[in-house]
Amino acid sequence: MIILLTEQDITKNTPLGGNIDQDKLRQCILDAQATRLEELLGETLYEKIENDFEADELTGVYETLYTNYIKPFLIRQSAYEYLKIGAFNIANNGISLPLPQNASAISDVQLSNLIKDMKIKADMYADRMYKFLCKHNLPEYAYSSDNIINHKKPTLTSWYLKDPALDIDLWALNKMINE
Repeated sequence: MIILLTEQDITKNTPLGGNIDQDKLRQCILDAQATRLEELLGETLYEKIENDFEADELTGVYETLYTNYIKPFLIRQSAYEYLKIGAFNIANNGISLPLPQNASAISDVQLSNLIKDMKIKADMYADRMYKFLCKHNLPEYAYSSDNIINHKKPTLTSWYLKDPALDIDLWALNKMINE
């Protein structure tokens, strides 16, 4: 999997400091990409963005999508993922909570508020990305497809039962209204 951010993108744009375990942060970026971004974009658009990014060929609306929507979303979603696990040290001898000298751990309530705030910001950027995608006719952002990951399929369970009476193609409906 191609990493669409650098660790420095996160530390420069969030309260997370620059002295963070880069391996742990890199894993959080990958988690954010695999669990949220690919779900939001759908498999086909996600793969196009990933391939164009790797080849340094992002142009036009795809470059705008990446720069103005994907990157800000991934920064906040990756920070959210890190805040959930960053305080823990997982090693062969177990899971621990290391405390640096001359510092004290924040309370569970403070940590919970920090995590919740970062989640709200990530969701806000996800919503902006969705609105951008609805305004543009990207052929890779298709509602009905045979992809493993479709952006419109419910993900609350592992089951997806398509009900034609309830299943509305919002992308096609939006396209018809705007024509």
